Amino acid sequence: MNSGFTEDPHHLERALNLLVEGQLSEVESRALQERMKSDPALLAKYLGIVRMDSLLRDFGWRTEDEPMAAPLQRTQNKHRTRWLLLAATVAVVAVIPLVALWRTSQRHAPAVATLPSVKFSPTSVFETVSPQATDDGQLRFGDAVAMSDGTVSIRLPSGVEAVIKSPARFAITGQNRIQLDKGIAWFRVPQPAKGFAVDLPWMEVVDLGTVFTTQVSEESHEVRVDQGHVEVRVKNPSAAQLPIALVGGQTLVQQFRDTAPQVQSTSSATTSHVHEEEAKVVFKEMLKHVPDQSFAERQALVGSWTIREGIARIRNGRFNADSDLTHLVGEFSAPVEKDSNAIVILSFKSVSPTSLFHSKGFAGVSLFDHEGEMFFIGDRSTDTYSWEVVTYGKNFRGPMDMRTAFSLSTQGSEATFTLRYRQRTGEFDVFKGWGVEGMPILKGKSDPNMRIDRVRIANGRGGDFSFENIQVSVVHEKVSE
Repeated sequence: MNSGFTEDPHHLERALNLLVEGQLSEVESRALQERMKSDPALLAKYLGIVRMDSLLRDFGWRTEDEPMAAPLQRTQNKHRTRWLLLAATVAVVAVIPLVALWRTSQRHAPAVATLPSVKFSPTSVFETVSPQATDDGQLRFGDAVAMSDGTVSIRLPSGVEAVIKSPARFAITGQNRIQLDKGIAWFRVPQPAKGFAVDLPWMEVVDLGTVFTTQVSEESHEVRVDQGHVEVRVKNPSAAQLPIALVGGQTLVQQFRDTAPQVQSTSSATTSHVHEEEAKVVFKEMLKHVPDQSFAERQALVGSWTIREGIARIRNGRFNADSDLTHLVGEFSAPVEKDSNAIVILSFKSVSPTSLFHSKGFAGVSLFDHEGEMFFIGDRSTDTYSWEVVTYGKNFRGPMDMRTAFSLSTQGSEATFTLRYRQRTGEFDVFKGWGVEGMPILKGKSDPNMRIDRVRIANGRGGDFSFENIQVSVVHEKVSE
C-alpha cells in the first residue's frame, strides 16, 4: 500500500515525532495511523514516544505557555533533546519521595499550575475525601472526591473533557491524568493531549487521541473505545502483561483482578449525555446591557420585580448601589412548593462600584418563603469587609432571631456566589462562581421543606451592594422508595 512514507527507519521515526507534535497534515496522519495498524513494531515505537511525552509533561518539562519552536528545527533536535530529558526525568523520579515530603510541608503555598475546571450537576451529592488546602472552592490536583449522586463534568488544562457518573470516586492527579477508583467515565481527548492517562485499580489506560469510556466496580473493569485507539496496561501481579492496543469498536473486559482480560467487538458508540431533569429557571435578570431606568419600568427576564422600599434604579448595567435603604423583590414565575423534593439554586454576580463591601445594616441577597426570610448572603454589617451566610429557617421571627451565621473569607464587593438548598433534607452549600462549580466553600443545614417563592435585594443605609446578574432555578431530585 502506498502510504506516502518510505521504508527508511529515520524517515518513519521523524514522521512519528511529527505526528505526536501535531505537525503532520490530516492526510499524512491518517495514512501513518493506518500503517501502524498493520505494523506492530511501528505502533510500539509510536506508543513509546507518546509515553515519553506524557511522562515529560507530567514532570513539567512542557507547558502550554512554552513557545513552540519551528517544526524543522524542533524535529532535528528531537532525538538529542528526548534522551537528555529522559535522563533528567530518571533523576526526577529518583527524588519523588523527597519531593512528595516537601509538597506536604508546602501544602498552603499558592499553586502554579492551571487548575482543572469542575462542574457538578444540580442534583449531585459529593464530598472531598482529601482535605482542601484553601477555601477558594478550587479542586486541586490529588484531592479525591466521593460522589454518591449526580454527575460531574471536568475539563483538564490539557483540553481533555471528562464526564463521570455516580456512584464514583475520582481524583485529578495531574494536568493530563485522572485516577478513577469507581464509577463510569466518558473521555474526549483532543490531539494536543495525546498521552492522557486514566489510572484504574487494575489497569492504566493511555489515550492516543480518541473518545473512550471506562467502567469500574469491585467485580470488573471495562474500557470501551469509540474512536481512535488506546493502550491498556493490566496491573496483574501474577503474570507479566504486555500492553494491549484497542481501536475504535473494541472493548476490553476484565472480570476479577486475577483473570485474563478479554477483547470484544462493540457496535454502537457510548455517549456522555446523562439523563437528568432539566433545571427550571423561576427567576432571572441580566442587567449588563440594560439602559439606565427605574426597576418600576423593568420586567424581569423571568418572574417580576416589585419595589418594596426606596428608589431602585438600574445604572451602568447594574443595580444602583448608592441609594438609601432599598428593598427590591423578585417574584418567582412559580413558587417552589414544599414536599416537592426540590433543589433550589440561587446564583448572583455582585459588582459594586466600591472596592470594599460594607454597609450600615444588612445588604445582600435573600431567599424568602411566604412566612419570611429563609437565607441571606451578603455584608456582615460589622467593621469587617467580608461576606456571610445567615440561615433563619421556617421559624423566622425577624432579623434578630437568626438561626446560624456562617462567615465567608471572601473580601471585597466583586464576587459571584451560588447557594444550593436541598428541600428534602434542609442541607445547603455555597460555591464561588456561577452554578455548582468546584468544591463548596460552605456546607450547612437549615430546615427542610421550606417553600421558597421570591428573592430580595437589600441595600442598607450607606450600602454599596449591587448586582449585575441573578438567577434562581429549580430541579427535582429523584428519591428511591
